[in-house]
Amino acid sequence: MKEMDINERLNKIEDIIINDPFFSGRSLSSGNGGYIFDYDPKDELIVRDFVKNFKGKKGLGFDVQEFDLFEIMIDYLKSENYLEEAFDIEEECRTQDEGIDYMIRAMTDLVQSDSQNDVFVSRIKEEVVAGNVIFITGVGKCHPFIRSHRILNNFDSKLNGVKTILFYPGEYKDDGLRLFGTIPSENYYRSMRLVERYV
Repeated sequence: MKEMDINERLNKIEDIIINDPFFSGRSLSSGNGGYIFDYDPKDELIVRDFVKNFKGKKGLGFDVQEFDLFEIMIDYLKSENYLEEAFDIEEECRTQDEGIDYMIRAMTDLVQSDSQNDVFVSRIKEEVVAGNVIFITGVGKCHPFIRSHRILNNFDSKLNGVKTILFYPGEYKDDGLRLFGTIPSENYYRSMRLVERYV
């Protein structure tokens, strides 16, 4: 088996979106939790350029909406006047035992407590346009304050059937998600890999 390079894999995305029944609305399955495009973290800037350029393409027959999880998180903190407080907590935590762990827990609870109170899903639900293909980015930038499997699970329950691709800097295998290829997450199986890594 041969591993495809990142550009080979990215170049397959347009054809998949155009021809896959899930994206065209022809899928009879309501259980598809969307797709995950997993990639080596070293290719992050290539993936960002691809997303930026792909969003601007004309004549595709569909529009792409990008939701950057990091930007959503920062916008929420600003809107609730939490951003400066978060900076203060971070500074305090630097000098305390287990301080960073406390901050991570606090931030996670603030923006992503459960399926009824998830800042990311709520924002996407408010702004998504029916029929558009949704690109979710910024997973790596939000680490360690968000948990990808929880976003995916919440997204499935609230926006099942929305045409979604999560760009994931890590590995998505049968045993679940592994951020940056090294940090294990809880098991998650509903989404499918958009483009295989090997041919």
